[in-house]
Amino acid sequence: MVSVVLPVSHKDKTEWLSRIEARLAEVEGLEVLRAEGKTRAERLQRGIEAASHDTILLHHPRSIVDKAGLEWLRDHAEEIAWGGFKHEFDAEHGLLRFTSWWSNNFRGPVAGILYLDHCIFFQRRLLTRPIPPVEIFEDTELSYILREQCRPKILPFRVMTSAVRFTTNGVYRQAALNQGLKWQFYFKRSSKQMNDRYERGLGLNDEG
Repeated sequence: MVSVVLPVSHKDKTEWLSRIEARLAEVEGLEVLRAEGKTRAERLQRGIEAASHDTILLHHPRSIVDKAGLEWLRDHAEEIAWGGFKHEFDAEHGLLRFTSWWSNNFRGPVAGILYLDHCIFFQRRLLTRPIPPVEIFEDTELSYILREQCRPKILPFRVMTSAVRFTTNGVYRQAALNQGLKWQFYFKRSSKQMNDRYERGLGLNDEG
């Protein structure tokens, strides 16, 4: 059995959430939890605490995991300490393809950092402390905790993620913003200020 945490409030209803819920309903043996909170870190932590099972899947609110991937995780969850699914964007662009390739082949398995749009799964015992109450980069903070035990494994099943930030702001502009925010994170800048910049004009994380 696998507990799936959706970091969105019960009042939220978007096209992506409808698609996610329909996909999850296709797979038996999944406990699906909606977790509310002011920040995504808070929503994720509350969902983890409410989960009934040892294997926990943190589901990005604008991503769709292949059914075969969910079924494999359900049947083989205890074989892997933690990891995610093979990332792709739902828009075609060379830089987006490179971003997914880099994440699937280097940032995840080598650097040990997975972003939430990989739909991170892990064994509860690996989470030795709560996710820090940050407003952005909560997935990186989670990865820091989990990689203390081992590096993540990328399963060969696709997770298709919305490229809405790139299509709205422009691919190169959004990519530059992302890189700038990473440097600010490494230098421990204010997570509130970073999130305000990241969400400007979109507010996607605030909505789930």
